[in-house]
Amino acid sequence: MGSVNSSEGPWLQRFANGKPVRKPKQQEPWRAAPDQNRDIIASAQCILDRENFVREVNRYLKHSDFLDLRKTELLYKKYLKNVSEPLMQKMKDQIDSQSEKEVWKRRQEQFSQYLNYCTKKGYVFLDDCDPSEYDPFFQKTCTDCWKVSTTTWNTARN
Repeated sequence: MGSVNSSEGPWLQRFANGKPVRKPKQQEPWRAAPDQNRDIIASAQCILDRENFVREVNRYLKHSDFLDLRKTELLYKKYLKNVSEPLMQKMKDQIDSQSEKEVWKRRQEQFSQYLNYCTKKGYVFLDDCDPSEYDPFFQKTCTDCWKVSTTTWNTARN
């Protein structure tokens, strides 16, 4: 610790000849020189321009995503109208046109074909199945009941 008479202490620097000595004024940061003001304003404007640009890019991207989603919705709506609904209606009409007895008879024929093949071979594995004798994936009787046709996609799109 320094003595009162030593010149080490900061209190001594404040007083010279018994009067307080004022430090030179430092410039307040909010009161800058005019050319510094211009530089600060230009920097701030540059930052604001960048933020506005980023904001506009985000807005554009959101709008673009919305338009893409809307295009997809319209394409799906067209598909439903021109392809899916007519196909479903024709299938429903075809199913409704068949009587329950016809369906039952066809099912009985398929089961009898399967049982005949099983008794002939003794086993039925899809890997070993001979399609000329028995094909479980192909309707051998009354295949026209499953035929449904609609317009092609190119004509439906217009």
